[in-house]
Amino acid sequence: MLRNTGSIISSLILLFCCELQSQSFSFQPHAFGANVFAGGIDMPRYRFVDIDGDNDDDLFILDRDERLFFYRNNNGVFLLESNQTFGLTVGSWFHFVDIDSDGDVDCFTNGDVSEVRLFTNIGSKNTPQFQMTIAALVDTAGLELFSERFSVPTFADIDADGDFDFFTGNSVGTITFYRNVGTATTPRFAFVTNEFDGIKIVGGAVSFPKAKHGASGIEFFDADSNGTLDLFWGDYFNPSLYFLKNVGTPTTPHYTLLDSTYPNEALISTQGFNIPQHLDIDRDGVVDLLAGSVFPNTGYDNLWFLKNIGTNAQPFYQLQTKNFLPMIDVGTRSAVAVADFDGDGIIDLCVSSAEGTINIFRNTGTAIHPNFSVTPSLTISLGAFYATVAARDLNGDGKHDLLVGNYSGGVRFYKNTTSAGVLSFSQTPFPLDGIDVGQSSAPCIADVDNDGIVDVLIGTSAGTLHFYKNVGTDSSPTFSLISSTFNSIDVGNDAVPFVIDIEGNGKSDLLIGNSDGKIFRYQYNSTTGQYDSITSQFAHIDVRLNASQALADIDSDGDLDLFVGNGKGGVFYFENGAVNAVVKKPDVMPTSVLLHQNYPNPFNSSTRIVFVLPYGAHIELSVFDLLGRKVETIVKSYLQSGEHSVFWSAANLPSGIYFYRLSVLSKNASPVTTTRSMLYLK
Repeated sequence: MLRNTGSIISSLILLFCCELQSQSFSFQPHAFGANVFAGGIDMPRYRFVDIDGDNDDDLFILDRDERLFFYRNNNGVFLLESNQTFGLTVGSWFHFVDIDSDGDVDCFTNGDVSEVRLFTNIGSKNTPQFQMTIAALVDTAGLELFSERFSVPTFADIDADGDFDFFTGNSVGTITFYRNVGTATTPRFAFVTNEFDGIKIVGGAVSFPKAKHGASGIEFFDADSNGTLDLFWGDYFNPSLYFLKNVGTPTTPHYTLLDSTYPNEALISTQGFNIPQHLDIDRDGVVDLLAGSVFPNTGYDNLWFLKNIGTNAQPFYQLQTKNFLPMIDVGTRSAVAVADFDGDGIIDLCVSSAEGTINIFRNTGTAIHPNFSVTPSLTISLGAFYATVAARDLNGDGKHDLLVGNYSGGVRFYKNTTSAGVLSFSQTPFPLDGIDVGQSSAPCIADVDNDGIVDVLIGTSAGTLHFYKNVGTDSSPTFSLISSTFNSIDVGNDAVPFVIDIEGNGKSDLLIGNSDGKIFRYQYNSTTGQYDSITSQFAHIDVRLNASQALADIDSDGDLDLFVGNGKGGVFYFENGAVNAVVKKPDVMPTSVLLHQNYPNPFNSSTRIVFVLPYGAHIELSVFDLLGRKVETIVKSYLQSGEHSVFWSAANLPSGIYFYRLSVLSKNASPVTTTRSMLYLK
């Protein structure tokens, strides 16, 4: 059951804008490459549409975390724009169509009980803004239109009368048809039939084991440019697409099944429930084919792009990719760990999956400017489900090893055997072999009780923690079970712990992700020896599905940044934008204020600005456009002397030249203002 659709806007705000006392975490999907940390794609209910009137198709994706994500097309590169929904709140499906013929697209979606809603574009073709104008659409008989929650409906001018009619699939394998009997500017829908053209996708016409049928995603498209609309059908149990050719006329359609494995020349083969969309995605004049699989827990290979290398009258498709949006995505239910696994002195990323894999993503950048590929440098298959990983040197050889939990409730130890920069891990006997904490064990390696020796804390599917105290040493550990209900903590389901001193105040913080995507925070109390509850939503972050967190100073700016795994299989990255702490004291403190050139420059979406203060002062760092208008105040605060760094995103701004200005005011020095320019290229 989907949550209330009205929560989508607020949850997006929680995801993208997060603060922790003096620290400020901001979602940065492109910090180390386009969409690298966009969070993964699992069950993409998607639509391509030119939302901003710039003659290219942008992309909206509604995934099983019930969020609507928007990817703007920037010269063929689709970039996730944080916190951009144009006022839309959607249910389990959505469809864009210019229903009132005013030159901009409107959006239909469903409500809480499958009623059909209309969001009208009250903005413009270039600057859209949507407002719900019909909460429950009714037909000419005064009855509400309904669309089954798990089907994806469509609109098409099926009778060539100049307006859009409504079609929605049914779980019995039929299509419900509402004819638009209004006008192109004022639609009115009349119920016609629950069995459009007598079509029924079940065994007999199509060979299915036990004549299965189910939810569907449908699209009408003229596949051979003959002036009639053909029908493409993605059924829940079909790993490909049905192609039903229109053998009727433009005004009186009639369909016959031609193919159940469309297209044959580039066979789509997923777990099922493929949503088709035909469009000229690369603007070469011929229409291509996209197909996204909405089958539960598809993991990856779930948004296929088939390029048409033929013509519009005689299409011939060639598979380009099964993952239209490259990003770090290991399948489903990712868990994260951060450490220098290859010994090159910079932090790498480890991501495990529900499919039982461990994936090492090597940092190919530098300590200051990290870079990650979306393809893992090493993948280890465990042969077990729900792998959850922790990293630490557990044998005293100076290399970060892996402790991996799994569905059965045990843990496995993988010794880091990397040599000469070649990543390698080997499963090795470990003192915790044979334990059973229940289901979905999630280990954390840390000094839990502040005695100077690392222990093991293990989360469980029940939301509780098992504490194994290390009664040996760091290099030769021996563990004793102290508690199977550590600290009486219960976070609901699927607890994933992580321990670190977040604020650098000498107090260990315990962060615990849960199945709802929240992160709980506790802090060690040296007086009681217990962890006190601080918040049930650390930094206001909500990834909606199976949060797993790890913090590290990935960019060497003196504060801890946050990586969060989630149920979709990808990773969200949150930049710690704290600037009230000194990043570092220069070896030689300058006598005047220094404002460095931003890096990178030119930049795409985000960049870093570094400045040095020779004394404590009140500062304001702001960005201006070419007309001198203030775009944003990045920092306005009192800062101590030293070198400071701040991260700025221009994701929602147009390309062009911008100026950033630093104003410094101190009681012991004259006011200083210094300005530099930067170039933003989408």
